[in-house]
Amino acid sequence: MNSFKVVKIVLNTSPIIFLSKIDCLELLTHCFPEIYVPHGVVQELCDYVLPTTIKTCSLSSNSAAYVQGALGRLHQGELEAMMLAQELSADYVVLDDLLARRKANRIGLKVIGTLGILLLLKKRGLLSSELTWSKIKQLTDNHDLYISSQLLQQIKGQLLGIDYQS
Repeated sequence: MNSFKVVKIVLNTSPIIFLSKIDCLELLTHCFPEIYVPHGVVQELCDYVLPTTIKTCSLSSNSAAYVQGALGRLHQGELEAMMLAQELSADYVVLDDLLARRKANRIGLKVIGTLGILLLLKKRGLLSSELTWSKIKQLTDNHDLYISSQLLQQIKGQLLGIDYQS
């Protein structure tokens, strides 16, 4: 991510869950003044209470119709997050699923995932390198976030100054 200020993001379900499990969800407001989720994500979260800094939005009728017609390999929350990001002209849509990320890129959206959010929090000085690495390891070891071993080693090298040769 460049040095420009990201203002508006739309979150999907999994990044909310992952960031919540490692006590980082509340830190988002330090990087993003405008944080949104569509109603489909709220439904997927069931009884989870979102922080008041995250705004819930409805889709336009056209976007809602598109989501209903596109359901299949992608979940409702992912599709709604993409459509809401388009409607709001969001800087980023936050998605972890590879198929969802590819679809978002195909329709012209900028994508960041949970890992990118953690690295941004570190870059902004909200997490130390060691704490960022610890949180990434918690997600991969305990909470089923998949990151390739090669990418994990590269990130470990960047964060902890370990020289990694592929």
